[in-house]
Amino acid sequence: MKQAGQITSPDNRYVKLARSLKERSWREKKGLYLIEGIHLLEEALQAGTPLEVVLYGPQVFATLRGKRLVADLQGAGCRCFAVTEELMQAISTTVTPQGIVAIAPIQEQPLEALLKQVSSPSSPVFMIAAALQDPGNLGTIWRTALGAGAAGLILSRGCVDPYNPKVVRAAMGATFKLPVVSGVEPADLIRKLKGAGVKLVVADVGAPITFWQADLRGPLALAVGSENHGPGRELLDAAAARVGIPLVGSVESLNAAVAAALLLYEALRQRRE
Repeated sequence: MKQAGQITSPDNRYVKLARSLKERSWREKKGLYLIEGIHLLEEALQAGTPLEVVLYGPQVFATLRGKRLVADLQGAGCRCFAVTEELMQAISTTVTPQGIVAIAPIQEQPLEALLKQVSSPSSPVFMIAAALQDPGNLGTIWRTALGAGAAGLILSRGCVDPYNPKVVRAAMGATFKLPVVSGVEPADLIRKLKGAGVKLVVADVGAPITFWQADLRGPLALAVGSENHGPGRELLDAAAARVGIPLVGSVESLNAAVAAALLLYEALRQRRE
């Protein structure tokens, strides 16, 4: 067990580091990100996610669950520091902090490593998010992809940072369980999917067939884009199939998270037949 004492100064290196990691540029520079809140840290601990340091304030002891989490983190050998309520407010990325934040290393694998799963007999499904900017949508897609049994999440260049605190919160623990590859150039992605024998199916408002009419069996990559810009010309041109979601009411489109869920679960349904 490692208990490293109390931090009271805003100039402490861990406090300054945690505050800096609210910004994407610092997350990328340091290769670190923030995990905040009781539920997310329970999930991280359960998943065996490595933690550089844990900072906790008096707020966390307001519940038995919070007290137990601190004890479990200390028991697991995590480097834990108590901070004042004021420092926790400064570190937190939420309006009402639960009183616990961890700094964790970003763990991403190359696209090639992710695609090696294609050789397995399970015929993996990969979820592609093309230039999505909304952190809530991306986090929800990550969580849904995990729930639907996807093998990984692939983010094209221009996507919101997967380690943005809002994405991590919306993913509800999927961050620690489903691998992600980010910043992939569409041309590179298309070439490597083709080389690995993965069929690319892209959601498109103007598609000639519905998503349930497409064959979604075998090694598969499902792509969705933003409501405003779609998946992009390169992915559309390279797709083995472009699929649409019929809309009966007077709406132009569904948000990306809803579209992703429909495609993922249709793929799951077809594989279980």
